[in-house]
Amino acid sequence: MTASSDLSDPSPAAAPAAAGDPSRSPLRLRAVLLVLLTFGAGTTDVVGFLGMEKVFTANMTGNIVLFGLAAGEGNGADLARCGVATLAFALGLLAGFGIAGRSGHGRVWPPRVTAVLGFVLALQTVFLAGWAMADAEPRGGGLLALIALSSVAMGAQTAAARSMAADGITTTFVTGTLTSMMGGFAAGQGTAAGLRTAVILALGAGAAVAGALMTHAPILAAALSPLVLAAVIAGAFRLHPR
Repeated sequence: MTASSDLSDPSPAAAPAAAGDPSRSPLRLRAVLLVLLTFGAGTTDVVGFLGMEKVFTANMTGNIVLFGLAAGEGNGADLARCGVATLAFALGLLAGFGIAGRSGHGRVWPPRVTAVLGFVLALQTVFLAGWAMADAEPRGGGLLALIALSSVAMGAQTAAARSMAADGITTTFVTGTLTSMMGGFAAGQGTAAGLRTAVILALGAGAAVAGALMTHAPILAAALSPLVLAAVIAGAFRLHPR
């Protein structure tokens, strides 16, 4: 099943779960879950940037730019943080793709994708515990460990979404999503434009909510992503083949 056929050529797996109730359509539910995952990634990046000395753990484009800036300035501490985040994200991608495999190709939401998200939730739970123990002000080796945990989690989440080939959605960064949407418009194709727009807005919304919380409730800000992820996993079970 291709990304475009997901919405235009329904299969038994993509057929509405109940006639007359479009809110229960598997494709609609999948879209909601992808938007929620992206919202969570937005909160995660803000926690990293504001609470872990300006490092991104979900957006590696920004991280690599910061890595280059640190190299140019000779800032070893920034190099270490950005380097750990990038390497950990890559390892998360490797683990996520390894768990997701290829067995679920063509399904709306393969069970292996949910397994990857379970792995991500475990990492985020450990991160949240460490964040709380550090009173939302990690330093030294503890800071690097939390950066690594968050980055592995976001890498694995990216792999989970990418393995579904769901209209080019990655859930952790939106440059590719925006490119796909504008490319579709240029070609006279608006397929999945609504979902792509919602995903772009969700990343910004997650960042806005976490940014508002970081000053007075930084532990709650860090808890947003695992809470959202738990809800996504619960919803995903409705999309598993029976």
